[in-house]
Amino acid sequence: MARLEGPCVRILGAFLVLVTIVLISSIGFEMLTFTLPLRFPPSDEITISTILKWIHTLATFYILLLISFNFYLCVVTKPGYTDKLMNEWMRLTNNTGGGLSEDVPLMSISSTTAEDNSSSSSDHVIDADSPVSAKPADDPLGVLKMKLCRHCKHPKPDRAHHCKVCNRCVMKMDHHCPWINNCVGHFNHRYFTLFTIYASMGTGYFSLMNLNIFVDVFFRDAPHQYKIAQSIYLEIFLLLFILASALSIMIGVLGGLNLYYVCTGQTQIEVLDNRWMKNMARANGGTFVNEYDVGTWRNLRVHFNIRTKSWRGWAGLLLPKTREPVGDGVTYTKVASLYRKDVRDGDFV
Repeated sequence: MARLEGPCVRILGAFLVLVTIVLISSIGFEMLTFTLPLRFPPSDEITISTILKWIHTLATFYILLLISFNFYLCVVTKPGYTDKLMNEWMRLTNNTGGGLSEDVPLMSISSTTAEDNSSSSSDHVIDADSPVSAKPADDPLGVLKMKLCRHCKHPKPDRAHHCKVCNRCVMKMDHHCPWINNCVGHFNHRYFTLFTIYASMGTGYFSLMNLNIFVDVFFRDAPHQYKIAQSIYLEIFLLLFILASALSIMIGVLGGLNLYYVCTGQTQIEVLDNRWMKNMARANGGTFVNEYDVGTWRNLRVHFNIRTKSWRGWAGLLLPKTREPVGDGVTYTKVASLYRKDVRDGDFV
């Protein structure tokens, strides 16, 4: 059953991607062909109603563009896999057979997270005294000192986790999202954040624009303000209104949680680990500090790679454009690196 889990979830994910595309298209089409003509009847003269219709039409196209653009990038952007790290590990160890080499001395290490504590002794690190790790100059990424994943046997950098659906290790994995049929990781997390924000705004905007129509048609006695013939189109409107209203709340809650995790320098997986370590530190009279939490606004700037404190940097989030993440998925902005004023993190100090 475990072997069937991944393929089944991927098939379901492909179906949910199609469902999402249909929903986005249907809501946009209904807004442009039903809601706006009904709310702002056509006129031969330029009136306030005509101007408002133009404004709402442009706003609808704009929101649809932002939702579609970020959803597309969520789906097609690889979250960041450890394949290149494995190739580097094989090069450094001269291991061309794949997997673990029997000639490489291994030793178990103690875990520092809740997830690692639950792992078996098959998570390993190359012994620093072994001849394999004797050339640090040839290993700038520190691949030889990384743990090896107990599932795929690939080097496992900090914040990486193995996705059982993708059957690969994902850098800075947040979660596997079936609605995008992809993992949310280091290289596509910012697109996922923007998609949830704009999807929540878009569905909420649709619901508010149609609320008066919904109340007038289904709850007010005749004569109705909006003249709508009883047809299948009215039933579709009712269905889309209920779906959009529900999705606005659901996506808003999930997106809000995701944004909270971003603001506190955590992923969805790390929240549980950090909570466990915080309790352990408190029980031992200590204090747990999340080394990736560099402050709310700085966390947001790092997440979206905004390297300026000017408003222009934030305004860029309102445009449909690609954004490279900060870091390579192996090293990340930390509290210590900001104090050291590392060149890579200098813009965020």
